[in-house]
Amino acid sequence: MRRRRYAVRISLVHPKFTFVSDFDGVWTNPKKELESVHNTVKSRLLDISGWPKSKLEEVYASFSDKVFYKPKCYGWRIEGRFSSFVDEDYFAVPTSIAQYIDDAPCDDAKYLKKLILKDFDSVLAFVDTCYFSSCESFREEVSHDLVEGSESVLRWLISNNVQVVFATNAPYEKVRDWLGEYGLEVADARNDDFKTFPIRVYGRAGKQHLAPDSTTLNFCDRSVFCDRPEYLSILAKESPDFVLGDVLSLDLSQPIAMRVNCHSSAPFAVGIMDLPHTPDWVLESVGEGLDKIDYLVPHITSLPRIIQEIRTKQYDYGTVS
Repeated sequence: MRRRRYAVRISLVHPKFTFVSDFDGVWTNPKKELESVHNTVKSRLLDISGWPKSKLEEVYASFSDKVFYKPKCYGWRIEGRFSSFVDEDYFAVPTSIAQYIDDAPCDDAKYLKKLILKDFDSVLAFVDTCYFSSCESFREEVSHDLVEGSESVLRWLISNNVQVVFATNAPYEKVRDWLGEYGLEVADARNDDFKTFPIRVYGRAGKQHLAPDSTTLNFCDRSVFCDRPEYLSILAKESPDFVLGDVLSLDLSQPIAMRVNCHSSAPFAVGIMDLPHTPDWVLESVGEGLDKIDYLVPHITSLPRIIQEIRTKQYDYGTVS
């Protein structure tokens, strides 16, 4: 009975719904782009090391194994603090290997670090240049790498009065160009003239940046920094109904902290993509409660069902006028 009543209300009313989403890893297939970064890092290490390719491949693989053996100790480390962890963040793997080289716990790492620092201020600066050049080249080589079903889902969202807001560390131009392949118009969210556009993008959103005195939330066995001022400013401005990401630390720790702290712009619901590499501690953080992830999203094509469910709950809880 409730379902039939809800279907009539939504079809007639379609209340406005603001959906904030990450881009890479949610709407894209990141495997090829990540492989491009790995290949660039290995190629440049091969050039400076003087090693045979077989040795470089062996050393690089061993560094990767060491990193994943202690995932709490590796990831996107900025000024000594982890913005994300290697086991949750697909794109943090090359950065974590660079961190291992920088820590120099073995002779091979010490050797590579010494060579890198001849041309770069830090090992992180070295891997950042690899990322920049690889991702730029990748975007020149492919028209887009969006997951199947993206176009139909985005058109459903628009037709159902869902404001789609991408908050991504990727550049605005990447989202604009890739969605442009479907004929979808995308606006820069930082330009107030485009506030009414159904798809808007905050590029280079800075979700990795932590407040100086950032507090933490505990997710199973992992302590995650959750005060991210640049991301908070976006969420506070948008007041999303639903936030979706693929990396708990980067995408969801801040919105969950807003719910825990009863922030006026806290989202009603948050969701995480269920990807092959999603670690157990993230999966086990899905459940009931303000400090939990509400939805485990198996594929982007599940969004219409999930958003309809959220709208039903909002109506039942009296949060929709």
